[in-house]
Amino acid sequence: MQCYEWGAGNRKKQICEPIMNSLVFSFTLCFTLVLNGCALLGQQITETIYMGRPHFRIETAAAVFLFDRAGGGFSSIRDSDGLEWIGFKSGNGQVPGSAAADFRGLPNLVFRGQDNGCGHPGFDLCVSEKTASNQILTRSRSGLWEWYWTFTRDGAILEVTATDSARNYWFLYEGTPGGTFAPGKQFWGNSMDGYRTDAPPIGSGETGHGNWDWAYFGLQDVNRCLAVIQLTPDELDDSFSYMGSSPEGISSPEGMVVFGLGRVGAEPLMSRLNRFFVGFLEQCGSPEEIASRIKKLALQYSY
Repeated sequence: MQCYEWGAGNRKKQICEPIMNSLVFSFTLCFTLVLNGCALLGQQITETIYMGRPHFRIETAAAVFLFDRAGGGFSSIRDSDGLEWIGFKSGNGQVPGSAAADFRGLPNLVFRGQDNGCGHPGFDLCVSEKTASNQILTRSRSGLWEWYWTFTRDGAILEVTATDSARNYWFLYEGTPGGTFAPGKQFWGNSMDGYRTDAPPIGSGETGHGNWDWAYFGLQDVNRCLAVIQLTPDELDDSFSYMGSSPEGISSPEGMVVFGLGRVGAEPLMSRLNRFFVGFLEQCGSPEEIASRIKKLALQYSY
């Protein structure tokens, strides 16, 4: 059996599943299971230094996550082939160049105000600790914000458990689907429109927007995609666009996608406590298959 915990506080659950129903695991992880009994197979949290900053390194069956402990967000998510889906780098915080550097990250929760940058790699406004074999707790130094990340064989679950009542927030994925910036070769989709290949530039009238329960992103040459699910659906606007790192816009050699749940333009919209899921779909298949698999994950990880 493979067992893991997810959730926070009195809603924490433990799930045990037969190994044969899971993804294929390496011999090393299976050996760990034999030694430890019903262990958190494929979900290992260790401390490391990445880009000169303290990070947690979370290794799962499908990905390696690098979590900036002081920033409270992911600076790197690499798939099983080593492709980089975020690619945070140090930068100067300037438009448009930082689209290839320090604008990148996930979930980049707080924008503006005294806690501007909470949940974003590269900032120093948070304190993060490992609270379980598969869980990280982050609190803002101001004491106003708190959230948990819980890691399972399928991906990572974010539960926002405290917010600043005077400030809204959003959930952003700003990175490089399939390990690159290539708007003409990338695809995305959502719960309303399905599969899309259009490449809306940020700040234009073409920016994709709607009220989406989930979305996914990928590169046509890579047979996997990254899914983001809002496990607590709402009626707020969400958006998607591409941001190049030079005046050439989406024709720039570098840049990032800008996906936001609870985002219109540069305005965060969320205020209540929310839960989210992030994870890879291997062999993502047809748009119908992608939608079906995401709906199953949403059902599995909803309370």
